[in-house]
Amino acid sequence: MGFIPEDVISQVIDRSDIVEVISGYIPLKRAGRNFKALCPFHNEKTPSFVVNPDKQIFRCFGCSVGGNALTFVMKHERMDFPEAIKFLAAKANIAIPEDRPEDKAKSDLRQMVIKANELAVEYFHNNLINGKDDEVLAARDYLRKRKVNAGCAKRFKLGYAYAAWDGLLKALRQKGFSDKFIEKAGLAVKSEGKSSCYDRFRHRVIFPIFDHRNRPVAFGGRTMQKDERAKYLNSPETPVYTKGEHLYGFNWAKASVEKEDSVVVVEGYMDFLRPFHEGVENVSASLGTALTTEQIRLVRRYTKNVVMLFDMDMAGQSATLRSLDLLLEEDMNVRIATLADDEDPDSFILEYGVEAFKKCLTEARNLFDFKLARLMTEHNAATIEGRAKICQELIPTIEKVKSEVVRDGYLLELAQRLRVKEEVVLRERQRLLGKPTRRSAPVREDAGGPRAQKNVHEDERLLLRLMLQSLDWVRVAHQNLTIEDFQDQMVRSVVEKLYELFEAEKEISLAGLISFFENDDARSFLTVCADEEALTGDQEQIFDDCLRRIKSVGFKAERQRLREEIRTAEQAGDWTAVRRLQEELNTIIKG
Repeated sequence: MGFIPEDVISQVIDRSDIVEVISGYIPLKRAGRNFKALCPFHNEKTPSFVVNPDKQIFRCFGCSVGGNALTFVMKHERMDFPEAIKFLAAKANIAIPEDRPEDKAKSDLRQMVIKANELAVEYFHNNLINGKDDEVLAARDYLRKRKVNAGCAKRFKLGYAYAAWDGLLKALRQKGFSDKFIEKAGLAVKSEGKSSCYDRFRHRVIFPIFDHRNRPVAFGGRTMQKDERAKYLNSPETPVYTKGEHLYGFNWAKASVEKEDSVVVVEGYMDFLRPFHEGVENVSASLGTALTTEQIRLVRRYTKNVVMLFDMDMAGQSATLRSLDLLLEEDMNVRIATLADDEDPDSFILEYGVEAFKKCLTEARNLFDFKLARLMTEHNAATIEGRAKICQELIPTIEKVKSEVVRDGYLLELAQRLRVKEEVVLRERQRLLGKPTRRSAPVREDAGGPRAQKNVHEDERLLLRLMLQSLDWVRVAHQNLTIEDFQDQMVRSVVEKLYELFEAEKEISLAGLISFFENDDARSFLTVCADEEALTGDQEQIFDDCLRRIKSVGFKAERQRLREEIRTAEQAGDWTAVRRLQEELNTIIKG
């Protein structure tokens, strides 16, 4: 929840009527006690989007999205959690901690930096478009040679910084900004041993960097001097810019990213400009670095599908590999596209055309094929040692894949490609990660197998529905079940939060509960559970039956786990562990 206190969040949720909030975006029509509309999150002709004012939730029966008023604002406005809370708080006239004098000062400073950046964008852009001297003519000639025409320069607000020491400084001083502030904004540099400043960007073509809300937060400058050591110069970190939190061009690309449900991530400014200008608009640049968690989470607001297209030199491949694990950890679907070794998106499109570029994107490989091919060039798969190295570097990446079906498929394919038995790869996985092999023994359905797991998940969700229907059942569940008793991970996460609120003796509301979950799937799951018809009949009997079956399956699963660990310990010859595990198993059986 960040720095915003939970009581403030609860107050914002309580005072944000969901019907009022959503009707500000789309027309709602009453349907009994509820309201209906065409879903704003997918195309449909028949309304399937339902708003429940009693429970203060919405749910689309077409695309399965759901949540509370805050969820709707986050999804519709593409805001993160703090942004959406501030947005709703302002509408409800609720003061949040940031409104304290010291926090307001920081906010005012950020706004001033944005204003200075806006003026800098216009200053640089006017220089490039309207300048008449030799410097500007040389910059425009450079862009022409790179096939960047005036329309492209205007579209992306490209600019030019004069070689003079204080061109921008003078322009900003005239607008009332002090040298100290201009330096703080990252637009000027203080002279060594002096109190005076000079322009940070000089004799460079300027690429303004905007955040996803179209606010200029930083700049990149490409030198026009052949002997300049730094070919590209970027803004330092400022009150509005933190390196690794923004993607160049994403402000222009986000609409297409959402429409295509995919983003192509490239490295630099021209790698973005060329494809975008040629019609491939779902593209953004990481600004020459491996993707960061913050950049990935920004993308995830619009799509879970990423195509990585970095240069195929060593630096580019290393950046791609570093990004893969982070993408998997954030549950993204990732593919890797490649061009010729000496090509980048800009040069490739100019040489072969945009259709050939699109073909490369459609032929992008999955992460497994890409990383395995890279590792097989580094290590000799014909040798035992080479195969071992490949396994050691690829298995941890495979393990980050969320889908167990996909993970098992990759492990099987790894064994086949390396020409070793699958059991060998599974044992290597166990050695590297300390996890038992998933195929060490057949799992009987009466010992917590697939059918039992399916049934226990149904019982757990039924129990959760009871708790959401009447929060008195939270107290009863808390007395009889621990978090570890729940096998369904989604149910477990919700119950864990319910228990936490219960133990803290805090008031629990459905709309407020939804706000504790950042994952869209979790919010939708919780909404569906809460929106089901009320359970009728003897609720105490329903609870007791669910409790008995959950406990029974838990005991079976625990016994099965211990038996598998005993078998693994026996294979390893660890007889101390065998005796300890056998004692645990006997205790459970007797109990």
